[in-house]
Parts: sequence; structure tokens; C-alpha cells
Amino acid sequence: MIEKNRALRWALACSVILATTWVQPAHAQSTTGAQRAAPSPASASSAAEAPPTVRPEIGNLLLDAQRLLAEKNNAQAAAKVQAAEAVADKTPYELHILARVKGALAIAMGDADLAVQQYELASQGPWLKPADKVPRLQAIVALYYNAKNYAKAIEWIEKYQQAGGDDPAMKMALAQSYYLKADYANAAKALAVEVGNAIAAGKAPDEMQLKLLIDSRVRLKDEAGSVKALETMVQYYPSQATWRALIARLWAKPQLAARLQMDVFRLQMAAAGLTDETDYTEMATLALQEGSAIEANKVLEQGYKAGVLVAGDKARELKRLTDKAGKSATEDQNTLEKDIVRARTLPDGHALFNYGFNLFQLGQSERAVALMEQALAKGIARNGDLARLRLVSVYAKLNQPEKAVELLTTLAGKVEPIGLDDCVRYWKLFLRR
Repeated sequence: MIEKNRALRWALACSVILATTWVQPAHAQSTTGAQRAAPSPASASSAAEAPPTVRPEIGNLLLDAQRLLAEKNNAQAAAKVQAAEAVADKTPYELHILARVKGALAIAMGDADLAVQQYELASQGPWLKPADKVPRLQAIVALYYNAKNYAKAIEWIEKYQQAGGDDPAMKMALAQSYYLKADYANAAKALAVEVGNAIAAGKAPDEMQLKLLIDSRVRLKDEAGSVKALETMVQYYPSQATWRALIARLWAKPQLAARLQMDVFRLQMAAAGLTDETDYTEMATLALQEGSAIEANKVLEQGYKAGVLVAGDKARELKRLTDKAGKSATEDQNTLEKDIVRARTLPDGHALFNYGFNLFQLGQSERAVALMEQALAKGIARNGDLARLRLVSVYAKLNQPEKAVELLTTLAGKVEPIGLDDCVRYWKLFLRR
């Protein structure tokens, strides 16, 4: 699931960058031993207030080590550090500076455990200010993340956040660490917070965060949560692939109403397209069953044109379906004008609506829409809501989203037949583009 994404790239680079900022210059003290041993009374108070220093025999070695680290000469830097360690009677401040340089060396060498050890030593005493802790903690996280020790990465990200760190990349690293550790519950929790914060701030959520959130909830078998995350993905990062994934969940919806299936196909065709032979043949078969032979014939024509419907194992069934759709479509087309005249006299608009839809399939869009709107105004007693949903698909094809959304508002809050509310919501998402 995770490739070379932003947080991973950050982790790989972080330890290299922060290794050069781990230490502060180790200034060597220039005063002589005799002067240190006998300070004058007048200078005692000012000396007490002066910043601590490092003896030259230690400081010069550590300055050399810092320079060698900047040159990426880790082996010689380690030798300088080892020599500085050998100097006896180090003061607490000298131990502090030595720990900082050893920490930088540990980061450069990718040794997370040694970096942690030196961070703990450098944190002792008053010299490591709170603001200085954050980049050091960030470097430790990067080391553990790169080493795929995600439990430790999580532990140190929490310390980083407690120290006041607020880098968005670290929040992403936390979520990814949970995910890669297979702690999908905590991954989903962390990701949902970040996605929600972005939306609340009027920003698009991070695409990778959404992908991880979807996958985490799928692995948790959280159907409602994964569908909600998919809907958010479609809203901010629409693509045929995400639309197909979302509509596949709609097809898998328990008790999806049979009479709504054709409308799901129309939504799929608009948002994600039909992908294989089964899509085309099932949609055509359903259209024939609904008495929409002209639509069925058009669907099959598109399948042949796309190169999806070809002679194969099911060639005989495909030919039978194609012949039936073609024959029925021709018959319906030949009687269509008479049927429209008759339908205008009927009190219910059901037949008039269907004939208007047939006109649309034949390319007579303006006249078709007028008839369908007249039929809805007349009233459709049976499956009137599905007629409105079908007209939405027509408006969408004609690039009339305002009229489609207006019609969808009349279906808001309706949950029967099962799946209608999903279709309404998904059409609104699609029309927002």
C-alpha cells in the first residue's frame, strides 16, 4: 500500500539533515590551567555568570569531529570522539557537549539506540533548552522509522509531540508507523483526526492519508467507515479507479433493491465507466427487462466500439443478446411517435417518461428532456423517484448539473428502495466536479 510517499522521503532525509544540527560549536577554553586554578576575587562573580566552556584538549577534538561529520567522514569523526572520551576528569558540561557530538555521529551512522542513549545524556543538566529537544527527537524518530522499528518510532513521536513538536510530516509518520505495525485501529484513529482537521480548516485532506485511512478501515472490516473515507476520496481526488471502488461497495450493499440496479449502472457509466464484458451484457440485459431496448442496444454498441465485446467463450449468448436488443430497439423506434401520441392522453406520466427517455437514447435531447419533464409534472404513481433519478443521469450527460442537483434535492432523505440514498449522494459527489 505504502510506496515512496512524502513521510517516508522525509524520514530518509531527516537523519542526514539533523545530524549536522545536533551539536552546537564546542568552543575550546583558551585560559591556562593556572588561571583556572586561581581566579581573582573581583572576577569571581562574572566568571560564575559566564557561559560554560570546554577545555582545549576536548574541545579541539570535538570541533574536528564536527567538521569531519559535515564532510561525511564518519570513521575519522568517530576516532576524534573516541580520543575526546579518553580525556580524564570531564566536567558535566564537557560530558554534555560530548553527548551531543556522539549523538550526531550516531545519527550519521544510523544507530538509533546510541542516538537515544546520547540524547538522554545530553538532556541532563540545564544546557539543552526545550526548543533544542524537538529536532533531536525528530532525528531519533527518523532513525527508528528507517530501521522499520515502528513501535520505537511511535514511542519517540509521542515524546516529540510532548516536547511541543508539531510537524505535519511527523503526524503522517505516526499514522504510517501504526499502519506498518499492523495496528490498524490506531492508524485509522490518527488518520481520521488529520483528515477531519484538514476538512474543518477548509483544506483538501492529504491523498496518502485518505488511502491509508480507507485501507485501515477495510482491514478492520469497518464497512461504514471505509465507505465514508472512499466518499471523501472521491470528493477531493476523483478518478475512475476511486469511483469504481466506491460503486463496487454500492453493488455489494446488502439488499440493494433490484429495481435500482439499472440506475446504479447509469451512475457507474457516468462516473467510472463500464469495464468488462459482464458490465455491458448485464446492463443491456437489465435494460431489456425494464423495456428500454433502445438503451440496451446502445450499451452493446458502446461495448463493441470499446473492443470489450468480442467473440469468445460466450459468443453465442452475446450474439443472442445483441440480436434481441437490436430487433427490439428497431421495433420500439418504429412505433415511438405513435406511442408518444398515445402516452400524452394517459393520466399517469410513466409511459410518456419512458418514451422521452427513448428519444434521448436516439439523440433527440431537447425534445426528450421536455417530454420527461412533462411526464414528471403530470405525475408518476409507480417508481416516480426512480424516474427522477433517471432524469438526473440525462441532465448529467447533457452537462446540466444545476438542474440535476435541483432534482436530487427532491429525493433527499429517502431511503426506499434500499440504495436510493446512496445513489443520490453519489450523484451529488459526481456533479460537484
